[in-house]
Amino acid sequence: MNIFERLSQLDRRIIFLLVAIAVIVPMIVPLNLPVDITKPVKNVYDKIESLPEGSVVLVSTDYDPGSEAELYPATEAFIEHCFRRNLKIYMMGLWPAGSELGNIALNKIAKYYNKKYGEDFINVGYRPGGAVMLLSLGRNFSDVIKVDYQGIPVDSLPLGRRVKSARDLSMVMTFSAGDPGIIHWIIYFHARYGVPVCGATTAIMAPQQYPYLSSGQLVGLLGGLKGAAEYETLVERRGRGLRGMDSQSIVHLLLVGFIGLGNVILLYQRRKK
Repeated sequence: MNIFERLSQLDRRIIFLLVAIAVIVPMIVPLNLPVDITKPVKNVYDKIESLPEGSVVLVSTDYDPGSEAELYPATEAFIEHCFRRNLKIYMMGLWPAGSELGNIALNKIAKYYNKKYGEDFINVGYRPGGAVMLLSLGRNFSDVIKVDYQGIPVDSLPLGRRVKSARDLSMVMTFSAGDPGIIHWIIYFHARYGVPVCGATTAIMAPQQYPYLSSGQLVGLLGGLKGAAEYETLVERRGRGLRGMDSQSIVHLLLVGFIGLGNVILLYQRRKK
């Protein structure tokens, strides 16, 4: 029995094991594979770089654990960039679980940069109501938000007193996995009040946002895990986005190799017959 015949009888569990190794090893030992920076991601980075220190950025975490693998790395990288630039973060969420995921990232990064709650950042938690809520929020924040996620009156916090309407924001950054999400921020904050909007979406949603990028209604976009890895590269952060792209790249190469090998075996078997 030659090598081709042996490979044709290879136990599929060996293939599954190789794929598992290809996924796990780069997550533990980063390979630091290069990542090309696309224009939509660079636009988000440039927008943050252009804001004066002390500007207020509204961060909306509009996703849940099902999209956490793609959007949480981007959340951490973006928050870190804002704190490096000494920007203020006003966080909220249109999805119930998103607010807590964002809070984990916010507290983690804030602790590293010695940022103070109420002055440098605030989280007002989940806000139901979708489009109707955003319409009222943009006009007057106090109509919708009375307390933060801990139940502390927002007016008792310096950053809470500073933000009265959409016009007090320098930009909105939404991490969006569906509805309500990025489209609502474009309609009710950019179109109505002229607030610049950037976004991060799952990879499957990213192509739907290109018309808004082309028209200027969306300043920049982080698309899926690739977008998170690009942003981590720009802010020089070796996070989960880059490690995830290492795993993804190795698995893709492995699968292409298996497909090529399978075709070679098939041609050999046909020729033998």
